[in-house]
Amino acid sequence: MASNQPTEGANFQTRLRVLNPVVARKFKPMPPAKRVDNLSKSKIGLYWNYKKNGDVALNRVKKLLTERFQDLSFEWLETGPVNEATEEWFENVRQREIKAVIATTGD
Repeated sequence: MASNQPTEGANFQTRLRVLNPVVARKFKPMPPAKRVDNLSKSKIGLYWNYKKNGDVALNRVKKLLTERFQDLSFEWLETGPVNEATEEWFENVRQREIKAVIATTGD
């Protein structure tokens, strides 16, 4: 009678194939932003990527900047459910005359 059970002392190897579930991102690298010399009378973007307490940190930064610089305005920025900014997103930010963007990250 044939059996599918391994015989005692048999040498079996199991293969495990590991896949990376993260998709390769396709975007064009951008040069670093130039430093802003003066924030007074500027519009500042506050970018939140939906990480826990990132919004709390941005609101704290907003309060501290308002105390230090005159006539600041702020605009809340988000990218959506995939949390990935595209070139079009960055161009849209530039067109809204936002002088600087402050972002939070974390896990």
